[in-house]
Parts: sequence; C-alpha cells; structure tokens
Amino acid sequence: MLNRFRTPSYWLPVILLLALYVASIAFRPLLPIDETRYMSAAWEMHLRGDWLAPLTVNFQPYHHKPPLLFWLINIAWSVFGVSRWAGTIPMLLSATACIFLTKRLAGVLFPGYPRISDNIPLLMVGSLPFLVYSLLVMFDVTLMVFILLSLLALLSFSRSGNFKYLLWLALAMGLGVLTKGPVAWLYVIFPILSGPLWRPQKMSPLKWYGGCFTALILSIIPVLFWLVPVLSQSSGKFAYWLVWEQTAGRVTGSFGDAHVRPVWFYLPLLPVLFLPWLFFPSFWSGLKQLKQHYADEWAVRFLLLWIVPVFIAFSLIGGKQPHYLVPLLPGILILSGLWLNVPRKRIVLITVSLVCALFIGQAVASKTFFTKYDLRPVADYVRSHEEHDWAFVRKYQGQLTFLGGLKKPVDDEQMSTIDQWFKEHPDGLAVIRYKEPDSVAKYEMLLDTSYRGKRIGIFRPKP
Repeated sequence: MLNRFRTPSYWLPVILLLALYVASIAFRPLLPIDETRYMSAAWEMHLRGDWLAPLTVNFQPYHHKPPLLFWLINIAWSVFGVSRWAGTIPMLLSATACIFLTKRLAGVLFPGYPRISDNIPLLMVGSLPFLVYSLLVMFDVTLMVFILLSLLALLSFSRSGNFKYLLWLALAMGLGVLTKGPVAWLYVIFPILSGPLWRPQKMSPLKWYGGCFTALILSIIPVLFWLVPVLSQSSGKFAYWLVWEQTAGRVTGSFGDAHVRPVWFYLPLLPVLFLPWLFFPSFWSGLKQLKQHYADEWAVRFLLLWIVPVFIAFSLIGGKQPHYLVPLLPGILILSGLWLNVPRKRIVLITVSLVCALFIGQAVASKTFFTKYDLRPVADYVRSHEEHDWAFVRKYQGQLTFLGGLKKPVDDEQMSTIDQWFKEHPDGLAVIRYKEPDSVAKYEMLLDTSYRGKRIGIFRPKP
C-alpha cells in the first residue's frame, strides 16, 4: 500500500491541484458576489466567536445557507490566522478528498477494471467543471465529499447488510445537509429508491427500505445539534425562512434569490460535464454500448439510476444554477473512465496541459479580466477609514465586509436616498456603483475603478 502512495497516480493530481490553489490565491480575487458574501459570513462568525449563533451577513440575519462551510473556514483561521489563503484551505482539502473518494467509488463499483480507478484522479483534475469550481468559495465541492461518503456507505450496506454502514450513511447525509441544506438528500435518495434495480446481492425490501429510511431519519440528528440552538436564539420569521422558504421557495421558484430558469436549462450544459473527455472517439463508441452495459453490469445501473433521476429532478426544480450539477461529476467521470480507451500518458498530458493553461490564464486575467471583479482597492480604502460611517449604493451583500475587515454594518442605500443619508451622516462615505459619470457628478470622488462592466467608487458630498 505504501508503494502505491509513492506512484504518480497519487501525487501528480495533488501537485496539480496545489498549483491551481497557488494560482487562485496569487492571481484571482475573491469573486463578488458569492465568494465575497460567503467569506463575509465566515468573518462575522469569527467576530462573534459563537459558531451556534444564527448566521449573519452585514451583521443582519442570513438564513440562506447552513453553517458547515463557515465552520471549516473558521477552523482554518483558528490554526493559520484570518486570511484569504487560509480561508480557502477547506476548499483545497475538499477537492482533494473528492479526487480520492471518487477513486474509491470507482474501485468499489468496478473492481475488475483497475484502469478506471487508476485514471480517475487525473480525469477528475482534468475535468472542466472541476477545474472551474474546485477552489471557489462555494458549497458544491464540499457537498460532493459527503455525497460520495453517503454512496460508499450505501454500497457497503447493499453488499454486506451490516447495519453499522447505515450509521455512516446517516452521518454523511446529515453533514451534507449541514453543508447545503435539505437538497443534499436529493442527491442520495434515488439510489435508495431504485435499490432493487441495481443491488448485486438480494435483500428483503423491508430490510433495505426500512434500514435506508431509518438512516435518512437519523441523518436529522447532526442537523439538530446546530438547528435547535439557532432556532432558540431566533425569531419565528427567521425560523420560517431558514427551515421552509429556503427549500420550498427554491423548488417552486418563489424564493426571491431562487435563480429561476426554464426546464431545459441544464440540457445545453450536459456535454460540458464530460469535457474534455468526450473529444475522444472511444468515449462515443462506449456511449453507443451504454444499453448493453446497463443490462450486464449492476455498477452501470447504479450510476445511471443515480445521475439521471437527479438531473431530471433538478431540471424540474424552479431554481437552477450550473454548479448544482457539480456533485454528479464523480459518477459522470467514472462512466467516462469506463468508456475511454486512451493511453494513460495521453490522459496525463491533457490534464497537465489544462492545468498549466488555467494557471497561465489566471496570471493573464489578473491584469485584464479579473480587474473588473477585484474589490480590493475599494476594500483597502474602507479598511483604512473604518472610523467613518459607510453606505453602499445598490444592494449591499457583504462584498466589502471580509475584504475590508469591517466590524460594523454598512448601510444599504439607493441613489434616491443617499443624499438624505449624507445629511444624517455628515462624516460618512459612500461606495457607489454607477454607469454614467453624470449620476455621481455632484459628489466628490475619492476613489474610482471598473467593476463588472460598470464603475464603482468612493464618494462624499462636495464641500
């Protein structure tokens, strides 16, 4: 076993991922509004020093996400100190865990095809969606860790019937819910429901469904360790938004931040999940044999009965974002590895080339494209003038709280109200997003930079 850890198949993917981590820290700013908001939520948790208190953004209740990712960020900060690089260590560790958990899943599903599990780490690192999302401060790669652990526990129970694996299944699902909410159950429920169609060993329906749904109920326990203290400190309105609206509202699209898209939204994105590996002819020849694979191999049935229903379910849900499909990537890459008949050296070459291209691309973008998203100049000014009252014109979502090290809220104003705010805060300063210079001509400009196709600056009333 020790010798296996000395082989390039183990270390090369980790080295490549570390290179991407260095590039993201060196060249890419925290991207507004998601990354800046989540780091601000973690920063405010750090300031409170209470990890079981309700989450806040801009020091106001934030009921959009559960706390596990913010706990992980704060654990890293408690070890290395508060910084952007330390705060993204959990993403690096989660991405690394996903690589090797996917390798483990491939080995369990296809023990007679060691080529698949040997190639999976490189296929994962070279996958376009993984390259894009693996190191972003978001929830999906961390969620992928717990989905993989859930599936491995489910497979162990299906083969052995040992109830101890149901406890691991419950724990993994519970941690998944603590990562991104009840949607975590959706990624696991379909292999449970379709168990009789793929299980390699027979098991009575009572034992299978009774055991799995007991695990589902038990998975609520880890969530309650956080949810009960939070609800005891919260208003009924906060509890409603946290427990109900965040799930039902996003499903129906009635939630204000639900990202409502048409039912076909994911179809054009489906080929992207297989990039770059679908460019090989063997991928398509293997795909043509999918029906036969499904009939002959239980592992293929397991993967398809996991991936396809989840894809359909997310297509039917009102709220859609491309990264919601990222946790399905392990199954997609295992299927790709089954179909691909490509020399390992070519896979290595492609993966290394893509990582190098992304490294160089981010270096170039740091002087071009990324400057439009870099709020550090504004945040540095805010940090050095923290004694002033601050307002942000046009929807503040914590963009500057972590970057500026703020310890008090920023007032969220509109252009129609900023004049009155200046009267009430004579020493106040305002961060204003604008498009036309005439809209801010009556204010004194202290700093100005490009921002997301428009401009953003710091202003005060003219003397």
